[in-house]
Amino acid sequence: MSRRVGLVAEGGGTKAAYSAGALKCFLENGIYLPYCVGISAGSEILLSYVTRQIDRMEITGIDAPCQKEVIGIRPLLKEGGLFGIEATNDFIESRAPLDFEALRNSETQMDVGLYNIKEHTVEYFDKSYVDKDMTLIKASCALLLLSRPYMFNNKKYMDAGLVDMISIEQSIRRGNEKHIVLSTKEKGYVRKPAPKYQRLLAKLVYHDDKIVDDLRRRHERYNEQWDKIAQLEKEGKALVLRPSKDIGVSRYTTDPKKLRPWFQLGYDETLARLDEIKEFIDED
Repeated sequence: MSRRVGLVAEGGGTKAAYSAGALKCFLENGIYLPYCVGISAGSEILLSYVTRQIDRMEITGIDAPCQKEVIGIRPLLKEGGLFGIEATNDFIESRAPLDFEALRNSETQMDVGLYNIKEHTVEYFDKSYVDKDMTLIKASCALLLLSRPYMFNNKKYMDAGLVDMISIEQSIRRGNEKHIVLSTKEKGYVRKPAPKYQRLLAKLVYHDDKIVDDLRRRHERYNEQWDKIAQLEKEGKALVLRPSKDIGVSRYTTDPKKLRPWFQLGYDETLARLDEIKEFIDED
């Protein structure tokens, strides 16, 4: 196991099925990195990587997002948000419960990013904070405007993607010299500024000018994070795994006929680059 390579997982709603496919390939081929960090759906996918639960990877990436309680009126009525975070977690745990002993004993360390609503900062928590209630992971997936925030560690949090969409700086802070970045976005993807109606809605929901400002600047920070990764790539310090094509999957896709090929694309494209990945990890 390399001691200086970090794995950085982007969020992306149900598009994280691509990441799940990629990490299934990692596990089947014995690619175990010492550190990983993620936000939102990326954190959920990483749990199965840390515990080496291959079966849980597919359930998390494909089966869970395709349940009726995941998006829409049902979660809005039951959970107060358009994303059914509780229902998704319950489904995963009923089919492939997280192996907490494996989580504790795994050589892979893990950080999860949350947005502190009061302080307007992103805070990272390690895997020791993951408990039976899975509140850390649920809070990480609590999307702006689409889900209710969670109380965690006596503070109110939501998805860190409002500021840190790709946690490359956290991987650097952790002392990693190289980074494998797992993206759910196709090459050439450009994040657009948040539309005016979203900013107005955020103001109405949160009554907080700083949250609105973070939303206004989100696309700028996203571009800055990718600029950082691009520079690291030029220096031979980053390797990016991302979809080579768009097959019509969005962050809201819940159709297994679309998510399964998306998952398989992540697996197949990672498998095709396996030698490159191993060489990147093993280089001095």
